[in-house]
Amino acid sequence: MATTKKQAFDIPFIGYDYGKDFNWDFDVLFGQFGNPIIGIKIKNMVEQYSADPDNYLNFHTVLNQVVSIIGEGRIVQKLDIFSKKKYTAEPSNQFLQQKYSEHFDGRLFKTIETVLLFTDIINDKIKKNGSRTSAFSEKNYKDLREKCQKVYMLLEQNNCEPSFLFEKDFEYYLRGILSMKFSEVPSFDNIKSSNEFLRIGKQYVKTVCYVDVEKIELPSEIEPYSYLGGNGSASDTAVDNFTFINDLEDYNTIVYNQIISIPSQAQQQRDLDKKKRKHEGAANNSPSNAIIANEINDLLHNIAADGELIVNAHFSIIFSTNSLEMMETT
Repeated sequence: MATTKKQAFDIPFIGYDYGKDFNWDFDVLFGQFGNPIIGIKIKNMVEQYSADPDNYLNFHTVLNQVVSIIGEGRIVQKLDIFSKKKYTAEPSNQFLQQKYSEHFDGRLFKTIETVLLFTDIINDKIKKNGSRTSAFSEKNYKDLREKCQKVYMLLEQNNCEPSFLFEKDFEYYLRGILSMKFSEVPSFDNIKSSNEFLRIGKQYVKTVCYVDVEKIELPSEIEPYSYLGGNGSASDTAVDNFTFINDLEDYNTIVYNQIISIPSQAQQQRDLDKKKRKHEGAANNSPSNAIIANEINDLLHNIAADGELIVNAHFSIIFSTNSLEMMETT
């Protein structure tokens, strides 16, 4: 009879620096390798039905500026959390308002929260050595704090309503991710893994990556918005590329996870230049090598002319449902 392996789950965080002790406007969470993590909660300045493509372009520009400010050697993570909560009627002195609120009491409503997290890239050698080696550097720590302050000011100037995360906020999001339930009262359950999904209590949880690393088929340029389409008068309405998430119903929680890692630019450019020369040397044997060499050359030109950054990126969605059938149809 097959037995189920049981393994303790270790949370990869070791503690906090409390802002009140240093006169900071935020708390700092530390990862298991001594890497500091600073978080900012923001509000997307683009309303869902704004239909203005300029708004999407402006928000995309702000996020690009955030990445540029944080700079190389760092990681920027953006989490968009879609969850369902029960409405609780708010007390009112006015009779009609009170009855109106009570009418919706107990009904489910959707919420969207957006969080930005900033930390240092951890060297692979440090990861292999485990917790025996620390990646902490006082100089890098100070630099990260100062850059996050600049990011905060940028977001504030662009009406993103930023607010730094404190210990209670980090704990709220950590509990929410571990249980896939974002509520003020935490409730944890056993986690069981299979080849395709997780079971967290009675929930089914699955991660879907947007880019298949085995077969990358992406256009050279992607707009930060798309058009509604169809045959009606609203066909040219600008909408978010992931507006379909708002239309989903059979889920408990959805987390849209975007990670941008900004490595050393000088090393990346040297590696690209070597790769370009390699493909140019083999261009006579295969036309595809010439195409790749030209694409790398265009990339290097854009980096030099426009100050663009070379980044490593990951995009995925984590979602939870109450049944296997719901998971397969969501």
